[in-house]
Amino acid sequence: MTDIKKIGMVAGSGNMPVEIIKHCKEKGIEIYVIGLESFASEEQLKDAPHCFAKIGEVGKMMKTFKKNNITEVVFAGGIKRPSLKELIPDWKGMKILTNLAINKLSDNNLFLAVIENVERYGFKILGIEEIVPEMMFFEGVYGKVKPTKEDMNDIERGFVVAKALGAVDVGQAVVVQEGMVLAVEAMEGTDMMLSRAASIKKIGKAPVMVKVLKPKQDMRVDLPAIGLLTIEQLKKYGIKGIAVEAGGILLIEREAVIKMADEAGIFIIGIKK
Repeated sequence: MTDIKKIGMVAGSGNMPVEIIKHCKEKGIEIYVIGLESFASEEQLKDAPHCFAKIGEVGKMMKTFKKNNITEVVFAGGIKRPSLKELIPDWKGMKILTNLAINKLSDNNLFLAVIENVERYGFKILGIEEIVPEMMFFEGVYGKVKPTKEDMNDIERGFVVAKALGAVDVGQAVVVQEGMVLAVEAMEGTDMMLSRAASIKKIGKAPVMVKVLKPKQDMRVDLPAIGLLTIEQLKKYGIKGIAVEAGGILLIEREAVIKMADEAGIFIIGIKK
């Protein structure tokens, strides 16, 4: 979006907020960042004006953005769903949580509730792809390493299983070896999933990882991303490559990721379904 002049960002962990700050500086877009305590760090946000807030302090976030004349906001970076005790919500945060039954406090419901309430107070939520469209995965092979026919069979199997997981808001990734699902992603995250897969994989063809969007996923928040850490994990656990759903998953530090994958003999492919 070339007409964006000023945005606010709610930042979690990882390199995504850093990349967005860098992009905004290059494009002359003014940005103010609110880092989520326990997730974002001072080092991540040092190149942009910023402050920190607890994940439940929604009122503080909105007041801060209004004070800085922010009307458009992007969510970027990783968070792990906190317990109710860890949220420590302010008044507006508590109002959001009371709209969610305890048994419906899923990632999707939590994110959607935050979006709906933030927009109710006059803010527009932007998707990362609206600010940095070049980060979106496209269809096709990245780099020099290509998946084999057998890999593509495992990828097809992985897509079916990962989509089923996403439909019940469990996870978005699986590891498959010769048609067998070795591990699925849940609350513990990608590293633990890959570690579990590596501990039970068979001798022979190496496993592959598949990562997809959840069905009906809101593109404005909680988009999964692939970066250098992902490739390091694949190499560490002997995973042959990764297939991701094109058009919704983000690729951070594209050139560095492709270089590392090529050197490690790992394939990266975007699949359009």
